[in-house]
Amino acid sequence: MRTAREQAGLTIEEVSARTKIKPSAIAAIECGDFDRLPGEFFTRAFLGTYARELKLPVAEVMAEYDAGRPTPPASLGDTPARDAGRPFLESVRSFPVPGMTSALVLAIVLIAAAVLFNRPEPPADPAEVEQGAVGTTGTSAVGTEPSPPATASATPAAPSRLTVEIRPSRRLWVTGHADGRRVLYRNIEPGEQVSVVGTELSFRVGDAGAFEYTINGAPGKTPGSSGEVREFRITGDNYGEFIR
Repeated sequence: MRTAREQAGLTIEEVSARTKIKPSAIAAIECGDFDRLPGEFFTRAFLGTYARELKLPVAEVMAEYDAGRPTPPASLGDTPARDAGRPFLESVRSFPVPGMTSALVLAIVLIAAAVLFNRPEPPADPAEVEQGAVGTTGTSAVGTEPSPPATASATPAAPSRLTVEIRPSRRLWVTGHADGRRVLYRNIEPGEQVSVVGTELSFRVGDAGAFEYTINGAPGKTPGSSGEVREFRITGDNYGEFIR
């Protein structure tokens, strides 16, 4: 699977972002160190997800995994010997219902996975926690009504892709690049709509005052005055500066 990932030009971190599997688990899968994964249930789930991401046949990957794993010994064979000296009624009452056993096993697997892959940071010193809580309370009490931080609305989450739709108010020469590749180099007439899509967009316009556009559906700010030649770049980090 490591060979398939490298041939696809992907890093472990990129695969982790796409599949939501932690990088340490991906590294363990590629090394065949399945004992580092949280149990059979999650191991098979991770393998299936990773195989689909790499466009590998899931059935073959699972078959190869099963062929390399030892067959676990039967664990119920000891029950009669262990309970042989107990009264029959006590044995019946103490033996778990199959459905309950499955639920308990699943709960244990989920708890183990949560502990292994979502370990919290060490707790802060109690005195520091108490001091921080007091400071937070004092801050939210200022004013008549608590309000969210100003930066929450001023800084939207960076989108994965940008779509700029250009609708000039008059005839306009535009040069546009998307992710380093030139995709636009012509006049756009009024009433015409042109879309440029990418993660990093750059433009050079011959009449900034006529450049009317939207970014992911939000109206954009006019980049300059009428007759002014302007160049500008829009990315996921700064696109909020161009929105009205």
